[in-house]
Amino acid sequence: MRAPLDDPPDPPPAPAHDGMSDWRRSAVVASTVRVTGHSCGVTREGSGFAVGADLVATSAHLLLGVDEPQVELADGRKLAGAPVAFDPVNDLAVLAVPGADLAPLELGDAADGAVGALVGWEGEAAPEPTPFRIDRPVTVRIERVGDDERVERKSWLVAARIESGDSGAALVDGDGVVVGVAYAATRRDADVAYATRATELQRLLEVSDLAAPTEIPDCR
Repeated sequence: MRAPLDDPPDPPPAPAHDGMSDWRRSAVVASTVRVTGHSCGVTREGSGFAVGADLVATSAHLLLGVDEPQVELADGRKLAGAPVAFDPVNDLAVLAVPGADLAPLELGDAADGAVGALVGWEGEAAPEPTPFRIDRPVTVRIERVGDDERVERKSWLVAARIESGDSGAALVDGDGVVVGVAYAATRRDADVAYATRATELQRLLEVSDLAAPTEIPDCR
Protein backbone atom coordinates (compact mmCIF):
# COMPACT_ATOMS: atom_id res chain seq x y z
CA MET A 1 0.00 0.00 0.00
CA ARG A 2 1.65 3.20 -1.19
CA ALA A 3 1.25 6.09 1.27
CA PRO A 4 -0.43 9.30 0.11
CA LEU A 5 1.73 12.35 -0.49
CA ASP A 6 0.26 14.70 2.14
CA ASP A 7 0.01 13.46 5.73
CA PRO A 8 -2.22 15.28 8.24
CA PRO A 9 -1.58 15.22 12.02
CA ASP A 10 -2.23 11.95 13.79
CA PRO A 11 -5.66 11.44 15.40
CA PRO A 12 -6.16 10.01 18.91
CA PRO A 13 -5.53 6.25 19.32
CA ALA A 14 -7.86 3.64 17.86
CA PRO A 15 -10.63 2.30 20.12
CA ALA A 16 -10.22 -0.96 22.00
CA HIS A 17 -13.54 -2.37 20.73
CA ASP A 18 -15.42 -2.12 17.43
CA GLY A 19 -18.88 -1.66 18.97
CA MET A 20 -20.38 -4.65 17.11
CA SER A 21 -22.31 -7.55 18.51
CA ASP A 22 -20.79 -10.99 17.91
CA TRP A 23 -23.55 -12.04 15.51
CA ARG A 24 -23.23 -8.87 13.43
CA ARG A 25 -19.46 -9.19 13.26
CA SER A 26 -19.79 -12.80 12.06
CA ALA A 27 -22.30 -11.76 9.39
CA VAL A 28 -19.99 -9.02 8.12
CA VAL A 29 -17.00 -11.37 8.01
CA ALA A 30 -19.03 -13.82 5.89
CA SER A 31 -19.51 -11.06 3.29
CA THR A 32 -15.81 -10.20 2.98
CA VAL A 33 -13.24 -11.72 0.63
CA ARG A 34 -9.56 -11.91 -0.20
CA VAL A 35 -8.57 -10.60 -3.66
CA THR A 36 -5.35 -11.81 -5.31
CA GLY A 37 -3.75 -11.55 -8.72
CA HIS A 38 -0.41 -11.71 -10.53
CA SER A 39 1.09 -8.84 -12.51
CA CYS A 40 4.60 -7.75 -13.52
CA GLY A 41 6.16 -10.68 -11.68
CA VAL A 42 4.55 -9.99 -8.31
CA THR A 43 1.46 -11.22 -6.48
CA ARG A 44 -0.98 -8.53 -5.40
CA GLU A 45 -3.13 -9.36 -2.39
CA GLY A 46 -5.84 -7.39 -0.64
CA SER A 47 -9.38 -7.45 0.63
CA GLY A 48 -12.89 -6.84 -0.62
CA PHE A 49 -16.53 -7.14 0.34
CA ALA A 50 -19.90 -7.90 -1.19
CA VAL A 51 -21.96 -5.10 -2.75
CA GLY A 52 -24.21 -7.58 -4.54
CA ALA A 53 -24.78 -11.33 -4.47
CA ASP A 54 -22.12 -11.77 -7.17
CA LEU A 55 -20.38 -8.38 -6.94
CA VAL A 56 -17.33 -7.52 -4.83
CA ALA A 57 -15.83 -4.07 -4.16
CA THR A 58 -12.08 -3.69 -3.65
CA SER A 59 -9.20 -1.27 -4.25
CA ALA A 60 -8.38 -0.36 -7.85
CA HIS A 61 -4.61 -0.48 -7.32
CA LEU A 62 -4.78 -4.20 -6.53
CA LEU A 63 -5.96 -4.94 -10.07
CA LEU A 64 -3.31 -3.09 -12.11
CA GLY A 65 -2.03 -5.45 -14.78
CA VAL A 66 -3.96 -8.41 -13.35
CA ASP A 67 -5.56 -10.60 -16.04
CA GLU A 68 -7.35 -13.08 -13.81
CA PRO A 69 -8.14 -11.82 -10.30
CA GLN A 70 -9.05 -14.55 -7.83
CA VAL A 71 -11.57 -14.06 -5.04
CA GLU A 72 -11.39 -16.22 -1.91
CA LEU A 73 -14.55 -16.33 0.19
CA ALA A 74 -14.78 -16.74 3.95
CA ASP A 75 -16.23 -20.24 3.43
CA GLY A 76 -13.02 -21.30 1.64
CA ARG A 77 -14.25 -21.18 -1.96
CA LYS A 78 -11.97 -19.62 -4.58
CA LEU A 79 -13.69 -18.08 -7.60
CA ALA A 80 -12.64 -16.09 -10.65
CA GLY A 81 -13.45 -12.38 -10.70
CA ALA A 82 -13.89 -10.05 -13.67
CA PRO A 83 -13.58 -6.23 -13.37
CA VAL A 84 -16.83 -4.39 -14.19
CA ALA A 85 -16.07 -0.96 -12.65
CA PHE A 86 -12.83 0.95 -12.11
CA ASP A 87 -12.33 4.37 -10.50
CA PRO A 88 -8.64 5.47 -10.55
CA VAL A 89 -9.32 8.75 -8.74
CA ASN A 90 -10.89 7.16 -5.66
CA ASP A 91 -8.97 3.85 -5.84
CA LEU A 92 -12.12 1.75 -6.16
CA ALA A 93 -13.03 -1.23 -8.31
CA VAL A 94 -15.86 -3.74 -8.57
CA LEU A 95 -15.50 -7.38 -9.61
CA ALA A 96 -18.22 -9.64 -10.93
CA VAL A 97 -17.84 -13.01 -9.19
CA PRO A 98 -20.34 -15.48 -10.68
CA GLY A 99 -21.55 -18.05 -8.17
CA ALA A 100 -20.39 -16.17 -5.06
CA ASP A 101 -23.93 -15.77 -3.69
CA LEU A 102 -22.88 -13.41 -0.91
CA ALA A 103 -25.05 -11.23 1.32
CA PRO A 104 -24.29 -7.64 0.22
CA LEU A 105 -23.30 -5.11 2.86
CA GLU A 106 -25.17 -1.82 3.10
CA LEU A 107 -23.29 1.35 2.14
CA GLY A 108 -23.71 4.64 3.95
CA ASP A 109 -22.12 7.83 5.23
CA ALA A 110 -20.43 8.33 8.58
CA ALA A 111 -19.99 11.03 11.17
CA ASP A 112 -16.74 12.12 12.78
CA GLY A 113 -15.99 9.81 15.68
CA ALA A 114 -17.82 6.79 14.23
CA VAL A 115 -16.47 3.48 15.57
CA GLY A 116 -16.53 0.08 13.94
CA ALA A 117 -14.46 -2.74 12.47
CA LEU A 118 -12.05 -2.69 9.54
CA VAL A 119 -12.53 -6.19 8.11
CA GLY A 120 -9.45 -7.18 6.13
CA TRP A 121 -7.48 -10.28 5.21
CA GLU A 122 -3.98 -9.75 6.58
CA GLY A 123 -2.41 -13.03 5.50
CA GLU A 124 -4.47 -15.18 7.84
CA ALA A 125 -6.78 -17.96 6.70
CA ALA A 126 -9.81 -15.82 7.61
CA PRO A 127 -10.63 -12.10 7.92
CA GLU A 128 -9.44 -10.35 11.07
CA PRO A 129 -11.66 -7.42 12.18
CA THR A 130 -9.69 -4.46 13.56
CA PRO A 131 -11.34 -1.66 15.60
CA PHE A 132 -11.27 1.80 14.00
CA ARG A 133 -12.44 5.32 14.74
CA ILE A 134 -13.09 7.93 12.06
CA ASP A 135 -11.25 11.08 13.03
CA ARG A 136 -12.49 13.46 10.32
CA PRO A 137 -13.05 13.87 6.58
CA VAL A 138 -9.98 14.91 4.59
CA THR A 139 -9.18 15.58 0.95
CA VAL A 140 -5.94 13.80 0.06
CA ARG A 141 -3.73 14.91 -2.82
CA ILE A 142 -2.34 11.71 -4.30
CA GLU A 143 -1.34 10.08 -7.56
CA ARG A 144 -4.19 8.64 -9.56
CA VAL A 145 -4.15 4.83 -9.76
CA GLY A 146 -2.23 3.77 -12.86
CA ASP A 147 -0.44 7.04 -13.71
CA ASP A 148 1.37 10.05 -12.23
CA GLU A 149 -1.47 12.58 -12.42
CA ARG A 150 -2.14 14.24 -9.06
CA VAL A 151 -5.77 14.15 -7.98
CA GLU A 152 -7.84 14.98 -4.92
CA ARG A 153 -9.44 12.02 -3.18
CA LYS A 154 -12.27 12.50 -0.68
CA SER A 155 -11.24 10.31 2.23
CA TRP A 156 -11.62 9.58 5.90
CA LEU A 157 -8.68 9.97 8.26
CA VAL A 158 -8.97 6.86 10.41
CA ALA A 159 -7.38 5.72 13.65
CA ALA A 160 -6.66 2.05 12.95
CA ARG A 161 -3.77 -0.33 12.36
CA ILE A 162 -3.54 -1.03 8.61
CA GLU A 163 -1.50 -4.09 7.64
CA SER A 164 -0.46 -5.67 4.36
CA GLY A 165 -3.57 -7.19 2.82
CA ASP A 166 -5.97 -4.53 4.14
CA SER A 167 -6.24 -2.55 0.90
CA GLY A 168 -9.89 -2.80 -0.19
CA ALA A 169 -11.11 -3.72 3.29
CA ALA A 170 -14.53 -2.46 4.39
CA LEU A 171 -14.82 -0.08 7.32
CA VAL A 172 -18.08 -1.20 8.91
CA ASP A 173 -19.79 0.75 11.68
CA GLY A 174 -21.54 -0.76 14.69
CA ASP A 175 -24.79 -1.07 12.74
CA GLY A 176 -23.16 -3.14 10.00
CA VAL A 177 -23.01 -0.30 7.44
CA VAL A 178 -19.91 0.14 5.26
CA VAL A 179 -18.74 3.75 5.62
CA GLY A 180 -15.35 3.53 3.91
CA VAL A 181 -12.87 1.44 1.94
CA ALA A 182 -9.28 1.26 3.25
CA TYR A 183 -6.52 2.13 0.80
CA ALA A 184 -3.32 3.11 2.69
CA ALA A 185 -1.59 3.80 5.95
CA THR A 186 -0.46 7.40 6.32
CA ARG A 187 3.09 6.09 6.73
CA ARG A 188 4.82 2.80 7.48
CA ASP A 189 4.11 1.33 10.93
CA ALA A 190 1.53 4.03 11.76
CA ASP A 191 -1.79 3.40 13.50
CA VAL A 192 -3.37 5.94 11.16
CA ALA A 193 -4.95 5.21 7.80
CA TYR A 194 -6.88 6.63 4.88
CA ALA A 195 -10.15 5.24 3.55
CA THR A 196 -12.20 6.33 0.55
CA ARG A 197 -15.68 7.38 1.65
CA ALA A 198 -18.40 4.84 0.89
CA THR A 199 -20.46 7.54 -0.80
CA GLU A 200 -17.87 7.47 -3.63
CA LEU A 201 -18.41 3.72 -4.00
CA GLN A 202 -22.17 4.27 -4.14
CA ARG A 203 -21.64 6.74 -6.97
CA LEU A 204 -19.41 4.28 -8.88
CA LEU A 205 -22.05 1.55 -8.60
CA GLU A 206 -24.74 3.91 -9.84
CA VAL A 207 -22.86 5.10 -12.96
CA SER A 208 -21.26 1.79 -14.02
CA ASP A 209 -22.60 -0.92 -16.32
CA LEU A 210 -22.04 -3.79 -13.93
CA ALA A 211 -23.02 -6.36 -16.57
CA ALA A 212 -20.11 -5.48 -18.88
CA PRO A 213 -16.34 -5.95 -18.43
CA THR A 214 -14.17 -2.86 -18.02
CA GLU A 215 -10.56 -2.22 -18.99
CA ILE A 216 -7.85 -2.18 -16.34
CA PRO A 217 -4.54 -0.30 -16.83
CA ASP A 218 -1.28 -2.23 -17.01
CA CYS A 219 0.96 -2.39 -13.97
CA ARG A 220 3.50 0.38 -13.53
